[in-house]
Amino acid sequence: MHRAGSASWQIGINRWSHAFDVALWFRAVERIEVPAGGIVPGPLDIGAVPEPSPDAGDPAELVPSWLGWWRALAEAPRRTPPFNPERRQGEAAFIPPDFTGLAEWPRLRQLVAGRWEDAYQWHTARKRAARGPAGRGDDRTGQVVADIERELGRKALPFSLDLVVLPVVDDEVRRLGGDRYLVPEAIADGPSWPSALRALVTPIA
Repeated sequence: MHRAGSASWQIGINRWSHAFDVALWFRAVERIEVPAGGIVPGPLDIGAVPEPSPDAGDPAELVPSWLGWWRALAEAPRRTPPFNPERRQGEAAFIPPDFTGLAEWPRLRQLVAGRWEDAYQWHTARKRAARGPAGRGDDRTGQVVADIERELGRKALPFSLDLVVLPVVDDEVRRLGGDRYLVPEAIADGPSWPSALRALVTPIA
């Protein structure tokens, strides 16, 4: 939220990051055993998991590559102006047509390129089927800040939070660094969201 004529707070909620979602899809589908911990969230909440690629090889060999992919996504700038269509930057480096962000891991890059369409169709279908607060509009975020301001007896200090909401089985909000966090959908859409958000906002408000 920005108030005219004054610096204010801002909470950005990115629910449909296909770059993050697709990376999680590949971890699940190719049976890449990377457990939750640190910036890595829990398993994808997907239901029936498709069969792995027939030419994927030993999934254990993909663990370092997938971790590198995930770390690179976590550290990628959200936007690098001015936009240069000839230089894929930020999350755009990890999507078609070139997957330049995966150049360091050619085997993984080949697998991702080969099954990108399947992953993206899953992502698109999930988005279309979305229900709950995400589809109707959720005013709890603003209400949490208003409650904190009332308790403080003043307006919140200017702050910024960037929240990436993911379809994962996890009970932890994970900090990527700076003002960026990964939030499981079950938390973002569930009754614990106000208290989870309060824990992020109160120290910086």
